[in-house]
Amino acid sequence: MFTLKSEIGMDIAHYLIGYDGKCQNIHGHRYRLIVKVSAKELHQEGQLRGMVDDFGNIKDALKIISDQFDHKLLLEDSEEGRKIADFFKENEFGFDVVMVPYRTTVEEMSRDIYRRIKKMGINVTEVEMYETPSNSCIYSEGV
Repeated sequence: MFTLKSEIGMDIAHYLIGYDGKCQNIHGHRYRLIVKVSAKELHQEGQLRGMVDDFGNIKDALKIISDQFDHKLLLEDSEEGRKIADFFKENEFGFDVVMVPYRTTVEEMSRDIYRRIKKMGINVTEVEMYETPSNSCIYSEGV
């Protein structure tokens, strides 16, 4: 098995709806996203001969993910999430708000990003997302 690894950093603010604790307010993290792309065999011909994939393809996928999330406020698409998003729009704060169909935990985010990259045609096998330098979530769907 051959595995390529590429990573990118993103600054994302989020709000955990219904959470009671230290992180109950809108806050942000410097996320570190590590993506692994694997293959049992290397390409045998063409441009990718001798490769799992082109690192450029993986970097392009990570750039798309970064463009979708970096320096944005991530909110759960719920009644409360929409109220918060509307507040920022109505008061013309100029925030980029991204609504997602899940609670904005690192677990849900890593699964979402894995599936977004998979839809781009990249053979992603694992996504590890660090919320802090010492805390991360690893998501994979098995091989």
